[in-house]
Amino acid sequence: MAISIFLYILFFIVVMVSLKMLVVLLEPRFTFFPIQGLETDPDKMEIPVSEIPIQTADEETVHTWLMEHSEARVDVLFFHGNGGNLSLWKDFLINLHRHSCTVFALDYRGYGKSTGSPTEEGLYQDADAFLRHYWNKVHQPNRKVIYWGRSLGGTICAYATTIRKPDAVILEASFPSKYSLLDHYPALKILGLLSEFKFPTAEFLEDIDRPVLIIHGDRDKVVPLRQGQLLYDRLETEKYFHTISAGHNNLHQVDPDSYWEHINRLIDRITNGQDSH
Repeated sequence: MAISIFLYILFFIVVMVSLKMLVVLLEPRFTFFPIQGLETDPDKMEIPVSEIPIQTADEETVHTWLMEHSEARVDVLFFHGNGGNLSLWKDFLINLHRHSCTVFALDYRGYGKSTGSPTEEGLYQDADAFLRHYWNKVHQPNRKVIYWGRSLGGTICAYATTIRKPDAVILEASFPSKYSLLDHYPALKILGLLSEFKFPTAEFLEDIDRPVLIIHGDRDKVVPLRQGQLLYDRLETEKYFHTISAGHNNLHQVDPDSYWEHINRLIDRITNGQDSH
């Protein structure tokens, strides 16, 4: 009997170790979907774009786009999601610039022209380097700053607030944590217990004391609306929630008037002290 119990325990341990190794091996492939290279030449875009390579602490090189606006109301530091690269968000970034914002946007390691391969810890190091360059070389005194993250980029945006706080935060189609998001993917929930990646967005925002705007689509099948609501509920600061009848990637396209109205309200709030929500 004792031998049988020992064999069962040994079998269980072998199975769990094997599953853990499998999760560690496959997790990056199911989390990150980078596209290397750029479909758009920044030098040929319709507004001036400075492409700035930045070296990280672990000696990778991440590429950034800086779109300076001579009459900027605010600076926006933009963190995109887990798929594609900056060139896929070209039109959105141009539109953001047209709303009188200086835009500074990051391609994580392994994305676009950036070196390396993405991991959760690696993306945090990318954000560290990105912030260091912005605050030391781009930021102008008295200019208000917004950190803006969408989807998985919401976690990186939230992490950035723990390094240096902005004047406001925008989180678009984001979630409280990876494990929370797996509630909508039951087949992956158990494997999530073995996950190395956490992406604890809400945890990073526990000490935030600046206005936060959450924008989410009620037709989002990737990060369901409920995740945005849970993230909102976890915040203990001035906060706003705006729902758009849209999916995961097209919130800015489906109802642009409503979308930009709420963003402009937030900008007015931090630049003029106007609480128009």
